Amino acid sequence: MRGFAATAPTVLLVAVLAAPAAAAPTERRLHSDNIDASSFLWNDWNKFVENYHPNYVADDDPATAWVEGAKSSGAGEWLRIAVTPLDRTTKVRLRVRNGYQKTPALWKANARAKAVTVRLLPSKAEQQVVLKDADGWQEVAIEQTTGPLKAVEIAIGSVYEGTKYADLCISDVQVFATSETPDNPAFEKSKLASLMSWRSARIAAAKVFSQQKVELPLYPAYATKKTDGTDAGGPGTTRSSLIKAAKDDPGFAKEWTDALATAEALEKNVDAMTRAQLAPASQESLVAVDGLEITDIDNVAQQAYETSSIRLPMLGLVSAMFADQLRVLDVKGKQTVSEFDGTVGRCQDRSATWVMRAQSKEATGPARVTAIAVGGCSRVVGRAGEYIVSTIEMMIYDAAGRLVLIIGEGHLDAYRWTTEGGKPMLAGGRGLLADGSIIEVKRRDPVAAK
Repeated sequence: MRGFAATAPTVLLVAVLAAPAAAAPTERRLHSDNIDASSFLWNDWNKFVENYHPNYVADDDPATAWVEGAKSSGAGEWLRIAVTPLDRTTKVRLRVRNGYQKTPALWKANARAKAVTVRLLPSKAEQQVVLKDADGWQEVAIEQTTGPLKAVEIAIGSVYEGTKYADLCISDVQVFATSETPDNPAFEKSKLASLMSWRSARIAAAKVFSQQKVELPLYPAYATKKTDGTDAGGPGTTRSSLIKAAKDDPGFAKEWTDALATAEALEKNVDAMTRAQLAPASQESLVAVDGLEITDIDNVAQQAYETSSIRLPMLGLVSAMFADQLRVLDVKGKQTVSEFDGTVGRCQDRSATWVMRAQSKEATGPARVTAIAVGGCSRVVGRAGEYIVSTIEMMIYDAAGRLVLIIGEGHLDAYRWTTEGGKPMLAGGRGLLADGSIIEVKRRDPVAAK
């Protein structure tokens, strides 16, 4: 038996590194483009939500305001400001412009918040305060045990009555959070830019409709209702799982059976789609009226979709609503949908398009476009810095060539159509998000003034 030479014992040295010290708590301004409320006023002089929507508390403009739309003068109403989740938060400071501060006369004429409860989510830390019945800024501060911050709620307990109107108004709310998480001002600025883009879209919608340069297949605004459905898979969910979740939902299954069947069959053989090029009949843009959202790469990156809207196609063109107006042309191209889907961390193409057609019942007729896949890729700004995001959005068309279903990363949206004056109009629809949220949308009718 071969012997072993004696060797010196091996000594394993382990370096014990001290845990990095937490960053000093720093206060920073948090912006939001996603603000919800128990109600808001929508009527004939606010058809395009140019004002009164809860989002207007975040635009730093006293000429706009959240105006509640309940029958009361505001007691019992609430406002919820969602922020991008911020870990290790210990304190939130609010600056509030109470009442409608566009003019002194409007401030007196409308109701103002009096006793309110400020609540932090998800910790549920809360504080009851009485706001001053005064114009200008006033502050409220609330602390919590170190933890995440996702939203701030303001619940109205009582109001200072207006001299003329029974409408509670709050012009602005600024949110400042103290956290040990490193600050990223560029990211917060992007949230502000998103909000201001939303605001501009509402003003543009009013202008487009008033000038009537373009015949949009949309109504001025849509009423929405959100419910909780079956979880579709959460972040990172696939198009296939969204389609399955929609098929399992009675609301989708009842109205969009054919479209969902087309989408399901397409997903099983997605790389059979032909590379294509779009030649839209018109470059007129869709308008994101209230209840309808036009998604972009930033929405995809953050899975930050409006839960009070269904989504219009990412292309953002009126032509995208009708297959014949997109004029789809086949082109030579080897990259498949799956290959584009797999371009994680890089952009081979900034955009790409594929098409699927079905032969018409008449053998001599042209093949009908049944689906179009649109790929987009871009660099986005996140809380941790810049990174690249790519996405695919599927658009399914019915036998009349109308868009009836879109499936993107984290969302699936189905459309209802009607005819008015001989023209197709989007009557509403139903949306599904990856977290299981279901959004039902229908044409909004004005409410009578109080």
